[in-house]
Amino acid sequence: MMRYPAGTIRAVKQIVTSSDGLVVALAMATLGFALDWRYGTSARTWVMTGFAWVLVWLAAIDRVTRLLPDVLTLPLLWLGLIAQLHPATRTVGAELAIGGAVLGYLPLRALELAWFNLRGVEALGFGDLKLLAAVGAWLGPQAAMLVLVAGTVSGSAWHLFKPATVRVRLAQSFALGPWLVAAALVLMLAGPGWMGWGG
Repeated sequence: MMRYPAGTIRAVKQIVTSSDGLVVALAMATLGFALDWRYGTSARTWVMTGFAWVLVWLAAIDRVTRLLPDVLTLPLLWLGLIAQLHPATRTVGAELAIGGAVLGYLPLRALELAWFNLRGVEALGFGDLKLLAAVGAWLGPQAAMLVLVAGTVSGSAWHLFKPATVRVRLAQSFALGPWLVAAALVLMLAGPGWMGWGG
């Protein structure tokens, strides 16, 4: 678990100085235009774009380090809840944001704990749970569950069916964060109807 800013700064430097940096920049620019086109220019779109940009960085950091830093996931969760306090930046409203954060974390934490006690291995990292809680705070409980299912299924399928020369054994962990982020971004671009909240 990467809690301290120094570890995050090192990961960001590694990304910026590699080809991943170009991918991150292109993804951020594309998302900015796409979200503005999808939702129109408004304060809500601006904060959603900021949320999407942080998600892109989290995916890149998780891909490189296999860690989702608390220094990004926890503020993202709180900012998602705070955004619900003003009508101009509200996405799902305070009640659904709180419900989404709780649904994104607590049941999965209980499941992870049960699996760990049963098998002695972690099914999900704590960073993944905090990321899902942040998604729930910004996009609501329906989105949190859709992101979990889509991200887990697509990530598992990729690692199961990719070429044997680069296949990771099922017993080994893989970075789930990028798959969760991809699912969240697709859902945001799909529109409010898919997330269970009004446009």
